[in-house]
Amino acid sequence: MSITVIGSWELVSFEIEDPNHQKRPWGKNTTGLLIYSPDGHMSVSINREVEKKSDEEFKNLFDSILFYSGTYVVEGEIIRHQVTQASNPARIGKSLIRYASLNGNLLTLKSPIESFGQATLFWRKIK
Repeated sequence: MSITVIGSWELVSFEIEDPNHQKRPWGKNTTGLLIYSPDGHMSVSINREVEKKSDEEFKNLFDSILFYSGTYVVEGEIIRHQVTQASNPARIGKSLIRYASLNGNLLTLKSPIESFGQATLFWRKIK
């Protein structure tokens, strides 16, 4: 049986677990919105406080934004996001797997383990 994710979700927290199993937030004052429509489309946008990592303001702003949208399919506890637009052009055309669990109105999405580690995002249903 597949979980039901249709609706709008607000970001509660976003953490990264590095390959050494150390956890850290994705940034300060992180906010986000995740939308799953009944017709199979999805969109996610996440912002964090802009940090001065570069002397170029544009690079600092770009580094504080994560966005992608496209379509999705739920297969049991796996959600596949097929990316059609993204803040990072390398994601366009990719299928992103998310391991999902739902506990009441709290949705947890985990990425597969990658070179940076694993991302875990907690979302609260708002509509």
